[in-house]
Amino acid sequence: MVFLIDGYNLMHAVGMLRVGLPKKQFAPARARFLDWLADAARGRPDTLRVVFDAVHGPAPSAEHGHRGLRVRFAFAQTADEQIEELVRAVNVPKAAAVVSNDGQVQEAARRRGCGVFTCQAFVDWLIAPPRDPGAPPPPDDKPVPEPTAAELAAWEAAFRMKG
Repeated sequence: MVFLIDGYNLMHAVGMLRVGLPKKQFAPARARFLDWLADAARGRPDTLRVVFDAVHGPAPSAEHGHRGLRVRFAFAQTADEQIEELVRAVNVPKAAAVVSNDGQVQEAARRRGCGVFTCQAFVDWLIAPPRDPGAPPPPDDKPVPEPTAAELAAWEAAFRMKG
């Protein structure tokens, strides 16, 4: 699965970006966020592509790697606009998902046939231990005991057809 992640949206949702953060603290906060995300995604086969707003960036920059993540800055456009472009370019929509709380981005992904995760749903997925696709499903929390002969007889009597 390829996740197209609205970087600042997810950073804000997990509490790593606050309103009024001084500009000089953005880069260190972003680096801590990317490190956290890379650590949380370790061992998963999925590709995480993080897009950050850079409407007023000084120049275009290529997508680059950060500890297994793919990171890009949306030069001269918002991350939302860049993610919508990436969604339109996806070859296999069912193998891609958008991570954002923005309704317009979510709708663009749904129209294309991509998955949609709110930031909270993505974090819940991310912190859950990865499951081997070939492994059987986990057992139920509460095993159901086999019914006794008396219980079976009572159920048969209760549901016996009258006729």
